[in-house]
Amino acid sequence: RTVPVRLVGGRSRCQGRVELLQASGWGSVCAAGWDPAAARVLCRQLGCGRPRLVPVPCSPMEAEGAPVALRRVQCMGQEPDLALCTLQPPDTPSCPS
Repeated sequence: RTVPVRLVGGRSRCQGRVELLQASGWGSVCAAGWDPAAARVLCRQLGCGRPRLVPVPCSPMEAEGAPVALRRVQCMGQEPDLALCTLQPPDTPSCPS
């Protein structure tokens, strides 16, 4: 099973803020829950090559109204798809500070 994912707000399909599709719609990942290993998996899944810059994917202020879909994405970095990573749902609708 594949996790539907997209990058929004960038200049190309391989740039932007990370959003994942869940039952309730598109949502972001908490800043503390995203790291270079997850970025490698995401870029591989999207066919975007190797990540060059891994900025914070979202913060409550940068999410532009997108609800938080995941608190943490834990990957080893070799997975072919984010569905094979550990996806931790949020405890609350906002990211921890």
